[in-house]
Amino acid sequence: MDLKERIKRVAIYLRKSRDNEGEESDTTLAKHRNRLLEIAKKNNWEHEIFQEVESSMDSNRPEYRRMIHQLKESLFDAVLSVNLARVTRDDAETPKFMRLLREEDILFITDSERMYDLEVQEDWQALKFTGFVNNWEYENIRAQLRKGKIDSAKTGRWSNGAPPFGYIYNQLKKKIEIDKQKAEGVKLAFEMAIDGIGVDNIAIHLNQLGFRTNRGKLFQGHSITRMIRSETYKGWIVSNRLKGRNTYEGKIRPKEQWIVKKDAIKPCIIDESTWDLANEKLDQRKQLSPRAKQRRHGLSNIIKCALCGRTHSATIRKDRNNRKEIKPCYKKNQLGESCYNRGINYNTMMELIIDSIGTKRKQIITELKNLKEERPAIDTESKKIDIIEERIKKVKRALEMLQIQLEEELIDLENFKERKKKRTTELSNLQKELKKLQDTTAQDEIESKETLIKRLDFFLNNWQQLDDFKLNESLMSFISKVILALSKRKQSPP
Repeated sequence: MDLKERIKRVAIYLRKSRDNEGEESDTTLAKHRNRLLEIAKKNNWEHEIFQEVESSMDSNRPEYRRMIHQLKESLFDAVLSVNLARVTRDDAETPKFMRLLREEDILFITDSERMYDLEVQEDWQALKFTGFVNNWEYENIRAQLRKGKIDSAKTGRWSNGAPPFGYIYNQLKKKIEIDKQKAEGVKLAFEMAIDGIGVDNIAIHLNQLGFRTNRGKLFQGHSITRMIRSETYKGWIVSNRLKGRNTYEGKIRPKEQWIVKKDAIKPCIIDESTWDLANEKLDQRKQLSPRAKQRRHGLSNIIKCALCGRTHSATIRKDRNNRKEIKPCYKKNQLGESCYNRGINYNTMMELIIDSIGTKRKQIITELKNLKEERPAIDTESKKIDIIEERIKKVKRALEMLQIQLEEELIDLENFKERKKKRTTELSNLQKELKKLQDTTAQDEIESKETLIKRLDFFLNNWQQLDDFKLNESLMSFISKVILALSKRKQSPP
């Protein structure tokens, strides 16, 4: 059969590189699009377009991932693109892409209408060689760009991408200059930091004054931290700080490898002594007293606000005979509006939790009875598996969104790493839980429930004798969190 006769539906992949701004315009992308559409129309192929502005070295491109997913579902007979370099030139991703085409019996077609059938050894080798050349070419270009950035940094020219808040880039001079209006916000942030005000409150104050980030977003605590930490504001240009592409965790090089050009930005928004003082104050706020670190009560890190997710802390009310209480949620949003979840008496909260544990114990006994009688009322096992699988999908989507946010510079590298670590840990735990459920027999579940009932019985009989540390430890061994809903705007019970 002629190769063209095999094709009914094609995936058209278009990509404008973010690495070659100035060399590739929207006009270039439109030309590529028209050329590929003409080929599809001429051959009466049904088609779907996957188009994005990304680097070919990043395998986490949203449209690329969407296309790969549909290729695995056998929805296309061929991939139509300008050339292989438009799809990928990463030396790790290219073999995966080619292997997928071969496994799914999908052709690869270029804009010259050259067709590659990867079941044919000659086509496989030809495309593989093309991939090698693409990667070699990319690494050469990348090395030249890196060398150019280093040379620019040494001469005090700006080559670190979009300038930070308070500056604008002068393309003719290749330097950054002060944006007088935004610079007032920067000066205010540094002054407030020196006065000992926290970054969240600084962000709220800037937002209330009408300042917005370069992307038009509200300021947040971490964006203020990034501002205070940036050496750019005292006139330095720091380059060669990151090793490799920051989309792959972006490891920070040792400080001795950084290229630092002092007094490169003139005039600068603040002087060096102001920068040092603000950073010193920021460091001081990070240091928690040993007494505060050791302070722990029975419900530490367990009670979460139902309205904003903040952890409720406890306090001793000296004006009420030293009564212990769970404090109201005072968290403020980015515009300074306070959360309105009320506090509650500590003992009342504990009674609610103990009652809930007792209710859960009765539920487990009923489930255990049904398991032993081999007549479960509902298929709880499959429901649990469905719930966990759905949660796994959500976490994976969240990880993909994090990657996009980093690429779009919506979050900084430090924040990205921290959030990615949490999500990755959550994903790992969910996958372990799913495997455990899938491998669990009815007898395993019976034994597990019997053990849990014994643990709950022991706790319910002994919790009043435990000190705060042991009580907190015991509760956290079988409770992930307690969500408290007690709005000031409603008179409903907690």
